[in-house]
Amino acid sequence: MKQDRSVIDQSLFSLSWPIFIDIFLHLATLFINTYMISHVSMSMVAATTVGNQFFDIFIPIFNFIGIGCSVVVAQYLGAGNRDLARKAIHLSISFNLVLGILCYVFISVLGYQVLILMNTPSSILEMSYDYFHILGICLVFEAIAIIMASCLRVYGQSKVAMYVSLIMNVITVIGNMIVLYGFWGMPQMGLVGVAWSTVIGRVVGVSLLFCLLFYGLRIKAEIFLFFHWSKTILRQIFKIGLPSAGENLSWSGQVLVMTAFIGLMGETALAAQAIFFQISYFMMLFAIAIGVGNEIMIGHLVGAKRFDDAYKRTFKSLRLGMIVTAFVVITFFLIREPLVTSFTEDLNVVNTILPIFVLSIFLEPGRTQNIVMVNALRATGDAKFPFYTALVCMWGIAIPIGYFLGITMGMGLLGIWIGFACDEWVRGLINAWRWKSRKWEAKRLDIDH
Repeated sequence: MKQDRSVIDQSLFSLSWPIFIDIFLHLATLFINTYMISHVSMSMVAATTVGNQFFDIFIPIFNFIGIGCSVVVAQYLGAGNRDLARKAIHLSISFNLVLGILCYVFISVLGYQVLILMNTPSSILEMSYDYFHILGICLVFEAIAIIMASCLRVYGQSKVAMYVSLIMNVITVIGNMIVLYGFWGMPQMGLVGVAWSTVIGRVVGVSLLFCLLFYGLRIKAEIFLFFHWSKTILRQIFKIGLPSAGENLSWSGQVLVMTAFIGLMGETALAAQAIFFQISYFMMLFAIAIGVGNEIMIGHLVGAKRFDDAYKRTFKSLRLGMIVTAFVVITFFLIREPLVTSFTEDLNVVNTILPIFVLSIFLEPGRTQNIVMVNALRATGDAKFPFYTALVCMWGIAIPIGYFLGITMGMGLLGIWIGFACDEWVRGLINAWRWKSRKWEAKRLDIDH
């Protein structure tokens, strides 16, 4: 695999479009599962809701090292220190492997109790657990994959990570077809089979990423470095990763609390949430890709002490993100009815989902501003500010408003999503103000050693 030209010299588009496809394919795994299961049974869809939400909660735990690693490696590369970048990659992979194993143990031991705590209806409890505890195996491989894919992007190899995600999802889709519909004479295994096909896809993906990172980029893999954790590098990764993890976990935590509220509304609301939550990921996908691409560029620019270029670059990225988001959210609004009915013909579920598309026209631009600004602040080393903002806004705005409108005022799922919208806009504006203040210039990591 050919080494990349300087990341700083690449355009935002050249970095972001493979990231968009990569993240699209990554998110598509649970989306594909939901879509295919919806054509078998809506009870099965409802049974995946809590498991998928917890899967989304554990991902930020792994991203805490992944984000810290990508920023640290980007700044090392920007400063021309490739040896320290290599050490940071080894450390991050081994650290995340430990985290993945711990998360799987948690699900294996406490998964059933968690489902009960989340108000999972008794009619789908056993089915939910079967799906949940097998899906947990994915976490071990997902933890490693996040690091390796992030590092490939930092080295400018966004397309490579994209191709691996494509292969992984093809394997998952084929596996789902076999186990759900009994193709080629195989038995129909339901949710258990779906979970196992997801595991197999992840195993193949991790194997490919390992070969591409260490052999394709010729980053020498050393067993010793996987066990030798440099305190200096780990401290720098934590400086970025811990606040970032805190912010992402806070977001996942608020979603989990909201899901518990939705559980009180019944099986129909849970099924509607499972479907729309997956759709909403695809609405924000362009913003995520632009935010990650911008983050990589800002990390390199800040490492090279080109602060003015970093400042201007982020506002250009934000402008592009807003334009693209407006187009995407209007497109989803126009196709909302055929899109939702492609999942289910249950009118109760359909009527629960459709009004939220109107709200999304307001919600998504605020989310885009938030995503781009948070990623830019992280790339400079200023990760604590968006974390504190997230804690205050998510738990002081989103959850109280969501509960009041959704439960107290009886607005149901729409009330929950109004709470999400209020949080995204307030945080987006606050983080944009922080970037404009340029206080982040003093947060650059100490990499001059």
